[in-house]
Amino acid sequence: MAEILSDLLALGEQEMRTPVEIEFAVNMDVPYGEDRVFNFLQIRPIVNGQNGQSLEWEEIDTSEALIYAESALGLGAIEGVSDIVYVRREAFDKAHTQQIAAEIRKLNAGLRAQQRLYVLVGPGRWGSSDPWLGIPVRWTDISEARVIVECGLENFRVESSQGTHFFQNLVSFGAGYLTINPFMGDGRFDQQRLDAMPAVFENEYLRHVRFPEPLYIYIDGRKNKGIVR
Repeated sequence: MAEILSDLLALGEQEMRTPVEIEFAVNMDVPYGEDRVFNFLQIRPIVNGQNGQSLEWEEIDTSEALIYAESALGLGAIEGVSDIVYVRREAFDKAHTQQIAAEIRKLNAGLRAQQRLYVLVGPGRWGSSDPWLGIPVRWTDISEARVIVECGLENFRVESSQGTHFFQNLVSFGAGYLTINPFMGDGRFDQQRLDAMPAVFENEYLRHVRFPEPLYIYIDGRKNKGIVR
């Protein structure tokens, strides 16, 4: 088994051009004389954070942040992002999450063509297989998002998605993931400020705004905090 693992790790690193982690299962409990079975389940890249340093949060004024979270996955600074796409909370309807996912897919494709990255904010679970618990996007639907925020609403709050393969893969590709529930005093999302800005695009469910300069984005994986300002 050690030789199999060594070979798979070496091949994975060669093909992905970065160290990898793998998941596997082995059936050792087989009848005498039969081969034990090694099952190769999943592979994903290990991407090093830019620095992994923690911030001195007691010295940071989070009251003016566009987004602030005390539950965050990711590591370090995320640069070159000037766009924010958010689901309008007043128009959100969990019966229409599949339609919202389709709109995000189109918006993401347009941003990909422009080579623009963005912050994505919405209620419930991103990537949920149950459309009643969140917006059922796939990874390809939000491939240009570099920060994804799950923002609970007063009448719509579900358990966060941390730990799922969807989000473990997201973080491994250098994106950040924040969970906030501002109505409970857990984090901050200044939608009012974004609503006051001119929209690059908007419809019944979504709004896309752009800042003239890149946003400051930092995710402190050691202290599980993140900020966008």
